[in-house]
Amino acid sequence: MAQAPTATAAEIIRRAHHIAVRDLRACYDPHGIVAGRLHFNAYWTRDGCWASWGALALGDADQVKALLEIFIQFQMPSGELPVRIEFLGHTFGPYHTRRMHPKALYRAGTIFAGPLDPTALFLLTARDYVLQTHDMEFCARFEPAMDRAVGWLMDQDRDGDGLIENRHFLADWMDSILKKDKDFYLNLLFYEGLRACQAVKEWLGHADEARRYEALVGKTGGALQRAFWNGRYFTDWIRGSRHGGFATDGNILAILFGVAGEDQARSILQFIAAQGLDRETPLRTCDPVYPIWQVFPFYFLAGIPDYHRTLIWPWLGTLNAVNKFRLGYQEEALADLARIGGWYVARNAVAEVYEQDGRPLSRFFYQAEIPFAWNAGLYVYATQTLGLVAPPAADRSR
Repeated sequence: MAQAPTATAAEIIRRAHHIAVRDLRACYDPHGIVAGRLHFNAYWTRDGCWASWGALALGDADQVKALLEIFIQFQMPSGELPVRIEFLGHTFGPYHTRRMHPKALYRAGTIFAGPLDPTALFLLTARDYVLQTHDMEFCARFEPAMDRAVGWLMDQDRDGDGLIENRHFLADWMDSILKKDKDFYLNLLFYEGLRACQAVKEWLGHADEARRYEALVGKTGGALQRAFWNGRYFTDWIRGSRHGGFATDGNILAILFGVAGEDQARSILQFIAAQGLDRETPLRTCDPVYPIWQVFPFYFLAGIPDYHRTLIWPWLGTLNAVNKFRLGYQEEALADLARIGGWYVARNAVAEVYEQDGRPLSRFFYQAEIPFAWNAGLYVYATQTLGLVAPPAADRSR
């Protein structure tokens, strides 16, 4: 049986959960969940999908359904999903003009086309929505959009090995870091997207198509293990004979999704501990730190070349706390959640990204988004999934 956290840790987690619920719901809009209310007041696909974990944990499934509906509306015939859908026009100081119609954008930073993770996350989010709500009417309407989405993703497997290749350098959520070809985080989401498709086909009674997806899942799962597992962790990226080091995102998600077996999961956590990646701060993004030459030049101009290198993204430590808890490291998990929660409590807000001492990023040209739905949603998910807080009241006033 899990040991109860200390009174101090329990109180911090409870207070942080309350703040995270408030900030997540502050990002609810008629068509779903916006990424934030400062810089990113739009329906960012990856942000909304990750935030949906918290919304579903709260029982706010209507917000998730609305988000999925608008994504389906703006899906390209090829199956690709937008990076974001904007509903604001021009900004003049604190004043915003509204567009008559939402506008969908399909490029990362308006430069590189076709990031792959929004489309994969769309599949996961729809699967999780149906799993919780049993909304089979939506499930049937979603199926054609799902088939288009997975078809587009499979087209990115240029060599037929079951793994997708990103054709440009900024293809995942770390859009400041130049990567190309086989990216573990992207392929992990692709694998989980295939599993989502298999589940939908089974729920709809399409047995032959479900078996086809089952075979695709097996092929991609085997390829993930063969290509990326190096004996200690899943390597970040592969390009020909070259490969990356340790990236936190894919490794913690591999544990969470069950792609990493128990021995692999413990090996990953041992590597994190040995490198001190969660010793002085909730969880660092990578080891070794991405070299300067791998940073997209725009981020130097913005004064944040450390954006995905050494700054702290709390969602990573939050999900790793779930992993630790489930693997029996419950005291460590609670300490991590209390430390992250302490950052939220200290400023009564959930921000986007933090300095290593827990201060929200504030530079001359860039300030962290506040509130930030992605971090808030996953903190809600973690604390409620682990049973550390009571479900909040249904009132969503904001």
